[in-house]
Amino acid sequence: MTLLDRQSHICIIGCGLIGGSFALALRRAGFKGRLTAWDNETTIRLAVERGVIDAREESFQQGEASTADLVFLATPIGGIIDFLRRHHGLLRPSTLVTDVGSTKVEICQCAGQSRQAGAAGFEFIGGHPMAGSEHSGIEYARADLFDRATWALIDQETSSAKSLDDLARLIEALGARPILMAAEEHDRAVALVSHLPQLLASTLATLLLGPAADRGTPAIELTALEHRQLELSRRMAASGWRDMTRLAGSSFNIWRDIIMTNQPEVLRTLVQFQSTLQLLTEALEHRDYQQVRELFDDANQSVVQLRETHYRQFDKV
Repeated sequence: MTLLDRQSHICIIGCGLIGGSFALALRRAGFKGRLTAWDNETTIRLAVERGVIDAREESFQQGEASTADLVFLATPIGGIIDFLRRHHGLLRPSTLVTDVGSTKVEICQCAGQSRQAGAAGFEFIGGHPMAGSEHSGIEYARADLFDRATWALIDQETSSAKSLDDLARLIEALGARPILMAAEEHDRAVALVSHLPQLLASTLATLLLGPAADRGTPAIELTALEHRQLELSRRMAASGWRDMTRLAGSSFNIWRDIIMTNQPEVLRTLVQFQSTLQLLTEALEHRDYQQVRELFDDANQSVVQLRETHYRQFDKV
């Protein structure tokens, strides 16, 4: 029986943007089985009313074993870890559990500990779709969220080839591109291409608030001329500023867990960026515009390579 069989039962833990979009993408792919979710009452009611899911998942709250064939963990990282620690005993040996957490090392370690602690055990394969939005909530869920998105699957010693293949096939049916990697490889990669951009966007956006001695302390008092300059900058901000700061609208409630569970890699990437920025600063100080040109040339090449990677025919790794 495949995961798309009409007899399958898929349970989603956390029916927000990602969990809701997963449900909608399943229906679009032809899933005819039972879809349940566990979340707060308001979210579940809205999800049922909109036909995103069939019903609320009652088993975990009641302390009963779940009948789900696949449990899809789509909460923030802290919620994923908490679920695995609290409810691992309610998962059957035949249940496949996967997640969408933005970091993988700590989640996979927790899943391994939970599997060993449970009497029956369950199978866990860590995952992370590189798709999302600065918005959150079931109201933003859409069936095409994962189209052409890269979806990391974590290959561990405990992962069976069949389960990896089944999950990869399901992900492909949703329109995404599965790629296998180790948890450590994942966390280092996303620190560069996901976590660093978020921190840079947030930092850049704060510049329009004016200078501050330190975050959390009162802002430095501005002169009338400085106030005018800031106001002019705000009025002149257009598509370039908007594109660069789009991620600045993201909630820290989501990003707190990401930064905490990937702190070493995020810090390493920040230091790497600071080093590159320092080279640019020194080039401008010395009016070395050839070095600035080389930076632009390298950036242009990087953009071309990335576009080719994302739009070529996907090959399994």
